[in-house]
Amino acid sequence: MRSRQFIELLGSLLILFCLAGPATASSLAKQVVIHRDQWGVPHIRGESDAAVVFGSAWAQSEDHFWQLEDTYIKALGRYAEVVGDSGVSSDLDVALFEIVGSSQRDFTSLPLEIQTLARAFADGYNFFLERNPDVTPRLITRMEPWHVLAFERYMILPRLLGAAHAPPAEVTQLEAEELASLGSNQWAIGPDRTRNGTAMLFINPHQPWYGSGMFTEMHVKSDSGWDFSGAMYPGAPFPTAGFNNHLGWAYTVNEADISDVYRLTFDHPSDPDLYRYDGDWRRADSWEIELAVKGEAQSRRYQLRKSHHGPITTQEDESHFLAIKVPRLYDGSRMVQSLAQSRATNFDEWYAAASSLQLQTFNTMYADADGNIFYLYNGTVAKRKPGVDWTKPVDGSDPELEWGDFHPIEELPQVFNPASGFMQNTNSTPFTTTDDGNPSMLDFPAYMVEDATDDKRRAQMSRWLLRQANDVTFEKWQEMAFDTTLYWPMTELPRYQRRFESLQHTHPELASEVRPYLEHLLDWDYRSSLESTQTTLAVAWYEELYGRGYPVETLKEEFVADIPARFSALARAAKTLEDRFGTWQVSYGDVHRLQRHAPYGSSSSVPFDDREPSLGVAGVRGPLGVAFTIYHTSPTDDPNRQFEYATTGSSYKAVYEFHPDGVRAASYLHYGQSHNPESPHFFDQAKLLSQRRFKPAWFHWDDVVANTQRAYSPGD
Repeated sequence: MRSRQFIELLGSLLILFCLAGPATASSLAKQVVIHRDQWGVPHIRGESDAAVVFGSAWAQSEDHFWQLEDTYIKALGRYAEVVGDSGVSSDLDVALFEIVGSSQRDFTSLPLEIQTLARAFADGYNFFLERNPDVTPRLITRMEPWHVLAFERYMILPRLLGAAHAPPAEVTQLEAEELASLGSNQWAIGPDRTRNGTAMLFINPHQPWYGSGMFTEMHVKSDSGWDFSGAMYPGAPFPTAGFNNHLGWAYTVNEADISDVYRLTFDHPSDPDLYRYDGDWRRADSWEIELAVKGEAQSRRYQLRKSHHGPITTQEDESHFLAIKVPRLYDGSRMVQSLAQSRATNFDEWYAAASSLQLQTFNTMYADADGNIFYLYNGTVAKRKPGVDWTKPVDGSDPELEWGDFHPIEELPQVFNPASGFMQNTNSTPFTTTDDGNPSMLDFPAYMVEDATDDKRRAQMSRWLLRQANDVTFEKWQEMAFDTTLYWPMTELPRYQRRFESLQHTHPELASEVRPYLEHLLDWDYRSSLESTQTTLAVAWYEELYGRGYPVETLKEEFVADIPARFSALARAAKTLEDRFGTWQVSYGDVHRLQRHAPYGSSSSVPFDDREPSLGVAGVRGPLGVAFTIYHTSPTDDPNRQFEYATTGSSYKAVYEFHPDGVRAASYLHYGQSHNPESPHFFDQAKLLSQRRFKPAWFHWDDVVANTQRAYSPGD
């Protein structure tokens, strides 16, 4: 009898549990209002933080459902199930690093507040599907709260693997160029350089415009006091970089040595899972997985292994394998740090949040209403044995090469309120952050900063612009963020003018051939514009000399000691333009274009077409050294694909001025807020980019309400 009563009670509890989800969702939906401004940006106000995050999931599902689900499918290791063989590599990484299992296991150990927000986000996604039966998910018909943790871990994994210098997967040329172009620009100036005596910040991530790494914009405001605006990847519960009324911060990619590769020797005479360690043997964990692949009747089987250093990713030969050690992939959630930073009201609170180093990488730049500016070379860098080349695989059998504790934040390179009054980072060395007040390379272990000597042209141009910046207004700050002065032609063309004088004596025929091209380039202010024909020729010449993508700030070997060959490259560049467009004097904006297609998970698959509508854009590739950074596709053999289309760079641009009475902000999001081609916000912000201007980023609630085009609750 007791058994039967227990079963009936359990059944009743299960029914109540199942009903709790929708009931909670309906309740949260009534507690939040989404205000859409004239650009479609959602300003989400809720009675609680959970209600706000519920609204975030709903708004993102309206704007980016395809991309949001696409990323979560990847995070769950089921991408091949949807896209076929091309998704297998991603699924294997997820399986090998146990993203799914660890997220399920660790979720209930997260702080209760983070669990609550993750549940609210999952509820918002599920409520959206319930109320929009016309939306058909490809796989995720129901999101679980732990999926949010899997998403977070999946999104950081490529950064951690890249930092390890692991053997890269095979990619197409366009994919390689896109990967190489990922980066950012960030600037800050202090009160001594601004008219109002305020600190200002410029945030400009260079993320891809298609795929999991694209950005979306959002403002979240809770009656609990949480009030933050900025950008994040579709699928994140709230913005992860941006500003509140007191302070803001930006991220750029750095090359802190946070991950390592260990070479393991498996040569035991009878047990293939034993590897050498400290004069003895250690056992690798081994397990088998099955991957469903679209179009294949049978699942594929894979045998995976991991060592105490980390997962084994590569076989070098019969007995040597490579394992990758990454930091803090399974240590809680980065949302704890992000949430605390977004709630901070001053530098001490923000720095305390950043000190947790739950975010494993990225240069970080900060400004606030107290007039402070700050730069941090952020990274979860383990203490290691000195004198070892950690950029290459190290001996996995040597216990002296084990990691020690992580360096605390105080031991990382950083700059606080430099005497120069400005700072910048463009994926460059922390040791030339500013003119006066840089950290010294000698104060840090050699293994910590892999980009210690990488002073990119974008960094040099940034310092050139910033050291001239005085009496800066908010309007001038916006103009500077779109500056198109090109460092390479500005510094190199005068040198080539002098070299040309020698060329006339040594190679008179070549000099005669290139004279009109060089004279055209010298008749220029070194600024890109939609109308500039010099920019088109300069970029084409640069790519002949240096190539495309990074690292291309060093001359190709054949040009290093051959000055005439460099001039011949100029002639080839002009000939290439003439063959493609009928003239070598081509306006830059006529052939460097903005065009959007959806939905696509990677720019390499986007069917750009010269016959379809597009807009010109003046942004130029980063290696030439420019603030307004845009990376374009290469021309193809297709006669209808001769233009170059923007796909990376300036994915989100924003400028902030922090005044004691409140913040001012302006922003831009690549293309527009919506993934839906039928939406008026699918391509409306592309016009801003073409015209080199920002839109208001309304923050103060009176301004938000005054500029609201539509206000509604999820499910209305």
